[in-house]
Amino acid sequence: MSYLSLIYDYVDVDDINVIKTWLGQFGPFVKAKVNAKLNILEQVSRTEWTMPLTEVLKGDKDGLIAVRIKFQGIEYRLLGYDGPFRGEFTLLGCCTERNYKYTPLDIGRVAFERRRRVDSNPSARRSRHDYR
Repeated sequence: MSYLSLIYDYVDVDDINVIKTWLGQFGPFVKAKVNAKLNILEQVSRTEWTMPLTEVLKGDKDGLIAVRIKFQGIEYRLLGYDGPFRGEFTLLGCCTERNYKYTPLDIGRVAFERRRRVDSNPSARRSRHDYR
């Protein structure tokens, strides 16, 4: 069965939307590229979330899904997971990738800790992705 996904951003314990904050450090073109990709993902069936749009990660990030964006030679990655409820995808953190190495190096550990927090209190630890 295929379904669409609503995209949510992780909100930390200080009520800061970490995805919005991360995007805020870039110029309008990077933000537009990221938002365009996320908008596409919300509009297509979850069964179409495959390479090169997304990638299911392995190793210390096993089970996380990377939204893949390339802009001006830089590989941006937004890591998230399906959930906590059906039809939802929650972005947990952002990084860059080069030669299969992620920066920051601990993004997998950070993402799993954030996932635990989202699962225990979804209404407090996330908000709908803001495309503005």
